Amino acid sequence: MKKIILTFIIPILLSCTNKKSNATQPILQDNTNGKITEEKNEKEIIDSVKHNFLDTQKTKNSPVKIISAKLLKNQYSDHKDIQLTYKNTTRKNIKAIKFEWYCENVFDKPASGQFFFVKGISRGHTDILLKPRKTTSKIWEDFSTDAHAIIAARAYLVVFTDGTQWELKQ
Repeated sequence: MKKIILTFIIPILLSCTNKKSNATQPILQDNTNGKITEEKNEKEIIDSVKHNFLDTQKTKNSPVKIISAKLLKNQYSDHKDIQLTYKNTTRKNIKAIKFEWYCENVFDKPASGQFFFVKGISRGHTDILLKPRKTTSKIWEDFSTDAHAIIAARAYLVVFTDGTQWELKQ
């Protein structure tokens, strides 16, 4: 009986030593496997999306200039609202505009938004006539629960009353 008990106790005691397991070593040494790589890939994706929004060359020829972007506290919930003030920089009437913005939370991570799988990015549109060289504002409600800072906002599609369109080059 003692032999059987020792047969079970000795392996258990040996497994409880302070010796590091070989199973965890490759994850710490090799950044091509495991959690470290997943976190690195997520950071690279976030940096890529953020860089895309901050690339001013893409919005250089935009017919709509964002004057300001502000986060507002929603009166009825914990969600944040966003207010964009923008200007028609062309000599044509604008019929409709589609906007997108990228926000981060207090931890410098992409904020929750309207899209379940895409964090940080939210969108809104307006179809109110905007005369040439005029400035206006619009508020979009309930777009995020944890947005802390607006990193960038831009128009990505503009439709003019003459039927022509401008689209952001991706």
